[in-house]
Amino acid sequence: MASEDESLQWFCGANLTDFIDFKWDVDRTLHNSCFVNLVDACVHLFFLVVASVVLVVIGCCTSLRHFKSRTLLVYPGHDLRHVIFIVAFIVLLAWVGEGILTDVTRSGPTRPHLYIPPSLALLSCILFAIYYHYAEYWRRPTLVWLLILYWVLALGSKILVLINLVHDEATGVDILRFDVTVLLIIVYCFFFAIEVNLIRKKVLRCCCNESEDEVPGDLLKTNLTFTHNYSSLFTRMTFNWLNWLFALGYKRPLEMDDLGSMSDEHSAGYQYKRFLEAYGKERERAAKKNVIPSLFRTQCTAYRRSHVHSGALQLMSVFFGLVGPLGIGVIITYATEVYYGTNDDEDDDIDISRYVTVYEFFRNGFVMVVVIFLAVVFKSLTFQYGVYVMMINSVHFRTSLQCHVYEKSLRLASWTITGGERTMGQITNHMSVDALSVHLFYVYAHHLWLVPTQVVLLLFLLYSKLGYAALIGASVFLITTPLQMMVGTAMSKAQRQVLKHADERLKKCNELLQGIKLLKLYGWEELFCAAIEAVRKLEVRKMLNFGGLMAVTLIITMATPVVMTLISFSVYSAVSPTPLTPDVTFSALALFQQLVIPLMILPMTIGYTVNAVVSLSRLQRFFVASEVEENDGRTPFRSVDIDSTAEISAQEDSIDSVEKAKLNSIDQEDFDLTDDEDNATDKTKLLSNEVKAYGSFEQETSLVDNRHAPSTANVFDDVAIMIRNGSYTWDMTNHVPVLSDINLDIPVGKLTMIVGLVGSGKSSLLSALLGEMTTVSGTVQFNRKKSTVAYGAQKAWLQNASLRNNILFGEPYDHSRYQEIINACALQPDIDYLPGGDKTEIGEKGINLSGGQKQRVSIARAMYSKADIIMLDDPLSALDVHVGGQVMEEGIKRFLLQEERTVILVTHQLQHIQNADKVVVMEGGKIIRQGDLNDIATNDPELYASWQRTLTVLSESEQESESEAETADVERLNLMRQISAKKEVEDIAMKAGAKIIAEEERERGSVSWRVYMLYVKAVKLPLFVIGLLLMISKVTAQTITNFWLSRWSESGANVSSNLSKEEIDDDLNYWISGYAALSVIYIFLLAVCSTWVVVTLILAAKRIYKALLRNVIHLPLRFFDTTPVGRILNRFSNDTQIIDMRLWQTVQNLLDVTIAVLAAIIVNAVVTPLFLLLFIPVFIGYVFIQNYYINTSRELQRLDSVTKSPIFAHFSESLGGLSTIRGYRVQQRFRRRLVHKIGYNNLAYIFLQMTNRWIAVRLDVCGSLIVLVSGMATLITSAVGGLEPSLVGLALSYALQISGFLNFLIRQIADCEMQMNTVERVSYYTNCENETYEGTLNPPLEWPVDGDIRYQDVCVRYAADLDPVLTDITLKFKAGEKVGICGRTGSGKSSLALSLFRIIDTYKGRIFIDGIDISHVPLLTLRKRLAIIPQDPILFTGTIRFNLDPEGSKDDMQLWEALEIAQLKSTVMELDQQLGSEISEGGENFSVGQRQLFCLARAFLRKARILVMDEATASIDMKTDDILQNVVATAFHDMTVLTIAHRVSTILDSDTILVLSEGEVVEYDTPVNLLKNEDGIFASLVKGNK
Repeated sequence: MASEDESLQWFCGANLTDFIDFKWDVDRTLHNSCFVNLVDACVHLFFLVVASVVLVVIGCCTSLRHFKSRTLLVYPGHDLRHVIFIVAFIVLLAWVGEGILTDVTRSGPTRPHLYIPPSLALLSCILFAIYYHYAEYWRRPTLVWLLILYWVLALGSKILVLINLVHDEATGVDILRFDVTVLLIIVYCFFFAIEVNLIRKKVLRCCCNESEDEVPGDLLKTNLTFTHNYSSLFTRMTFNWLNWLFALGYKRPLEMDDLGSMSDEHSAGYQYKRFLEAYGKERERAAKKNVIPSLFRTQCTAYRRSHVHSGALQLMSVFFGLVGPLGIGVIITYATEVYYGTNDDEDDDIDISRYVTVYEFFRNGFVMVVVIFLAVVFKSLTFQYGVYVMMINSVHFRTSLQCHVYEKSLRLASWTITGGERTMGQITNHMSVDALSVHLFYVYAHHLWLVPTQVVLLLFLLYSKLGYAALIGASVFLITTPLQMMVGTAMSKAQRQVLKHADERLKKCNELLQGIKLLKLYGWEELFCAAIEAVRKLEVRKMLNFGGLMAVTLIITMATPVVMTLISFSVYSAVSPTPLTPDVTFSALALFQQLVIPLMILPMTIGYTVNAVVSLSRLQRFFVASEVEENDGRTPFRSVDIDSTAEISAQEDSIDSVEKAKLNSIDQEDFDLTDDEDNATDKTKLLSNEVKAYGSFEQETSLVDNRHAPSTANVFDDVAIMIRNGSYTWDMTNHVPVLSDINLDIPVGKLTMIVGLVGSGKSSLLSALLGEMTTVSGTVQFNRKKSTVAYGAQKAWLQNASLRNNILFGEPYDHSRYQEIINACALQPDIDYLPGGDKTEIGEKGINLSGGQKQRVSIARAMYSKADIIMLDDPLSALDVHVGGQVMEEGIKRFLLQEERTVILVTHQLQHIQNADKVVVMEGGKIIRQGDLNDIATNDPELYASWQRTLTVLSESEQESESEAETADVERLNLMRQISAKKEVEDIAMKAGAKIIAEEERERGSVSWRVYMLYVKAVKLPLFVIGLLLMISKVTAQTITNFWLSRWSESGANVSSNLSKEEIDDDLNYWISGYAALSVIYIFLLAVCSTWVVVTLILAAKRIYKALLRNVIHLPLRFFDTTPVGRILNRFSNDTQIIDMRLWQTVQNLLDVTIAVLAAIIVNAVVTPLFLLLFIPVFIGYVFIQNYYINTSRELQRLDSVTKSPIFAHFSESLGGLSTIRGYRVQQRFRRRLVHKIGYNNLAYIFLQMTNRWIAVRLDVCGSLIVLVSGMATLITSAVGGLEPSLVGLALSYALQISGFLNFLIRQIADCEMQMNTVERVSYYTNCENETYEGTLNPPLEWPVDGDIRYQDVCVRYAADLDPVLTDITLKFKAGEKVGICGRTGSGKSSLALSLFRIIDTYKGRIFIDGIDISHVPLLTLRKRLAIIPQDPILFTGTIRFNLDPEGSKDDMQLWEALEIAQLKSTVMELDQQLGSEISEGGENFSVGQRQLFCLARAFLRKARILVMDEATASIDMKTDDILQNVVATAFHDMTVLTIAHRVSTILDSDTILVLSEGEVVEYDTPVNLLKNEDGIFASLVKGNK
């Protein structure tokens, strides 16, 4: 027995006597603590051995060793099990500490049986978590049998321990061992119940639902990477499921393909349906109360449960955060006892109990350091997971808002946009700025109540430390809170003004970009730039107001804790009977410092709230804006539901090929808007057809019903469309109709032509038929059997897609039908010369096609559609006579009419009128005649006679000879040159398509230091250095203040009882006055620093924008041809908004926090040099984690930026083609495409936000380790080296600051780099090569005097890498000569004109005007001395006076003269404001023909000696054109006029004729001489009709 006793001596220690003469009786077993603990240890050791063997055998010796998966299908009770595991882990850790502390603090020999069983239990708990994880991972529920056995044995051993404690009378709640034992019994019972339930469901399959075993649809995706929902709770809380992404991002730059796909619940379609359901309920509520539907209520309805979940987690983090400050007081008290030896007298009292009490346990400094460490860790886990939940909700809500903005835009009434009520800039801001503002608000929304809650809790704890002194100090809030509210109100007002000016600026930027060609031709880019800069100046002024208010908020926030500390400590020292000691001081100081972060977050949250309130208000008003009418009996918009299962086919998808390739690499399931029915789960009920859709899909979004209900009467079978007593207007507020007394029947299967003078209402009539106008009275009714429509707008609208996809427009590809249409529209020769054939990409708005080619593609699209009714708005005006005739004969007559399709054609081409089955004559907004030609001739002989006269004049140009047709193939080579360089043609032609729009630029790797230097340069280096010095001075002052407080508290701990009251008062005054002086200095430096930084950084944003704007307007026109407007607008909207409103705040926070962290490290190092030794490994880990994170987050930020631009490009493109999209009723397809693009962007953005959570958790752990290191180092130093308690408190306070600021620091570093990416993107456009504006020769003011033009061996190309479009041109145009320029489409006519303005590159030869080489003349001087009437008429928002004379150099008399020449005087005089009348965005309140006439008037006003007319009268009726030709002949008699025209009749009276082909001069002579050459091309044009 002696040997057994010796073998147990190491385990039992003092209790060894209990084993002498051991017997199996109660006293020697159950009443023997060593025996009970030995049994307990054996149970845990048994599980450790068996579980380890099972894991090793299964993991290494079975096929499961090859099993790898990123996903985990959790078992029932998984989350509850992990929560209980965390509780068990903490309890076991406390048990280990209790055992060690009991053994150390109680007299006698060591007793390992007190801490070995809990240590084994702790290891078993950890192994249990690993064991259970692999049971789930391998899908082996039978492994749980071992766990059931273990929980039974562990429960039994714990009951034995409890019996032993009862016997030892150690059962009080104050005995920690008893508490731990009871808690573990409860925990083991929970574990046992969970395992039994798991066995029932997964092994025995008793009373369970079979659907629980089904694999979720998400896991059927082969590329599912967003596995958050299919991971363990621990993996979710720590975001470990993202480790693969960081490993990949650390190796190489990430691409979109690497991101795979997300689960269905994060898809844009699912979330939008969720929003619509909630918005529908809100609309019903709002309708009852007659108010605007609230988006705030909508999101609460949709995401209420998640909000509560997130709020609860973040509230838990607040409570965990209070442990640190309270723990510091305990630690300092412990250090004080160790330092001064004040606890020796209490040892006898403490040793009364056999085991450590709860009070004794938690008053131990080392225990409290561990407690603080765990509290900081759990604070991070709960807070970061709560933020994750809220962030995901905010992304979902932003997605829904963007989808709904787009959906609403598709339904907006035309006048809402064209009338100025909603500009494209404003709508774009709704999509970008407003959605982002709402998103940011919801990320921080819980701080609105968490911060006050946290402040109240902190004040309560301060009261417990300082008494009424804390409340007196807290009275500062009574001043600062109302002040903050006042500042917040002012910030709200300032933000509204900033957004108002931003809207106006973006609107002007959009106009500038849309009309950049005209602005460059007229040399007006500086003028419009100045207008934008004027608005920008106002915006910056309001931004400075906003920034100043933000600075005031920051000053109040940071100064409040300082003032509170000063007042509280001063009052406490003055009235308290006990002096200010280190434990009270630094516990209170830590609590005061805890106020800093919430009070820093509060103004930021207030700012986000202000922005969100403004944005939500704007969005709410937008969502109830007027919509197009649906009263014609056609398929209503609302019946087009997002729930369609149709996928975006290759034919219909116009996404650029790069993005398309990326999208195709991602499972369609990821972005699809419907669920697979076989895999539908409860959460996806929203996607089923059973759920009623709301909002725009199922009902009107406007609160006001349509004014005219649809007619229920059907029309006759031989009538396609019927209008009765129709009166229509554009402006809903103006009841004076634009069209009145319209009664019209459109016959089925016939050709109806609408003719009339410019401005007579032809295009408006089509708009009325399409429902684009507001009905004043009357009805439009479609034949319900044949009601589908295809629409070709007067200004052809094309997408940034391949030529084939533009024609197919979503229809299936039918080769024979497609080829027939291509031939009918004379497109085959053009396609043959395209580098990629019909798969060649068409640039944005069809920029690489001529006007005629765009119209033919538009006609082909209408023909290819299987619509019953084809509406064409004057497409023939852009075509020459030969092509126009072919389209009429082969396209309309032989194809459309043979298919018995109804055709409505608006035209000025009277030569085709004999083909009409019905003619409608418009004048003054009314139908004055209708019927066939015979009816017109009978009822209005005079009108018919005038047509005949016009046709006689035009007869010579109605046909073209075969000789011209033979040159067509050659001439189309020019089209190829505009798209691709010659060296690339062969390669590109072999591919599926060819691109002109380049992929958006994207840097890789870290943001270059040059970008940071660019920003510093924008700030101005001296100003930046001054700001940095001010920040350092501010933190230094704060640090000195805290050291002063440390000495003050230490003096209080050593105060002598022999001092007189007068001496005590003097001493107190010394410390208080010093502390007050230092506090005032700190607040002063804080105010100066904050104001300085805000002002300098906002002014830097102003300089960056100015450089961007000035460089962009000076870029060559080719840049705008190859770059989508949406991409450029993204720089002026989203990127500018980040630089304006976010970057300066991030930079300020980054510098502040960096200096604060460095100060905290320095303080700890000064106080405890040992801290540096322990801190170094933590710092190395921190740096590694930071670098590991930055590489990935940087690339994700760039991917987010790059995938954002296509959203705005698609949005801008859709806004430009609303009438076409609505006419074809293809809103569903465009909506689906937007959802794809948003989902594609969300993929990058959500992963980016997840990486922020990943790094936050790890940095918080680093911060908690710093607290642990600092606490251990200071306690050890205090015990060994005699460190003063006040310095222990100071070091711990700063260590807690580090833990709080470290995560904030890395976030600011990452945010700064990410936001610097916007500076990088902006700088890319800022540094693009400009046109050469300078010149070496300033011509005289009157130059050109004569207008003599000479081309000398001129070769012209659009870019250096492209083939020439004009080759070796040598010409001379005499002064005052009228030159007619003709040639087929693509022959180089427009290029010749552009070369005169130096729009395109003249790389060889010279052009002289009046003997001066134009390459030597300053560019703006050259362009302002010439005049042009462009092919595409452009008007700008503003008055008629501004559009005619933006420079304001002409008087009204001259303006009226110009209008009279342009045949517009009567039209303008009829307007209320006449010259002061406003022109809407894009000039939409005037017809295309009227816009061309305004351009003619504008050119006349310039009084230039040289005028270029580029097909200037293409959209004008014959009669007006004839008048204009006579006017031009007199008004421009002394000018050199170059006229580019399709109709030969318009140039027959020219002095000379220039015929171009393939970029070369084919013929050039007088008309008389050219006609003498009977074999010549020009002669054949004229001779062909004789």
